[in-house]
Amino acid sequence: MFANCSVLIVDDDSFARGIIRHHLVRLGFKNIFEVSDGEQALTTLRSARMQLVIADRYMPVLNGLELFCGMQTDRILKDIPFVMITMEDNRARIDDAAKLGIRHYLAKPFNAEMFDTKVHEVLFQPTSETQVE
Repeated sequence: MFANCSVLIVDDDSFARGIIRHHLVRLGFKNIFEVSDGEQALTTLRSARMQLVIADRYMPVLNGLELFCGMQTDRILKDIPFVMITMEDNRARIDDAAKLGIRHYLAKPFNAEMFDTKVHEVLFQPTSETQVE
């Protein structure tokens, strides 16, 4: 189902990228790209077409919020589905992200079922409400 989808993982923690990659491979994704900060992500997104971006909130150089805002100012990138991942499940922080337009949030630690549900929700059931797992 996802074999032809390209996804970009953006996280400064290589171990976290590996966990996300594992879950994506398990779901059938074959075209998985990884970068360690938002600046590299914007460069990658401008050179390769992606169907999904999964980004950590806190990273050096350009964090996940700044990455999302950068994507929103680019007419080609603004409609790419985006999932914010973070250790933080503070409602105020989630609300702050929602005010910027981030609708999909996944709090670490997450299990396979939570991850699968979020990916399916983002790619198949777009919604205007913030969704937190």
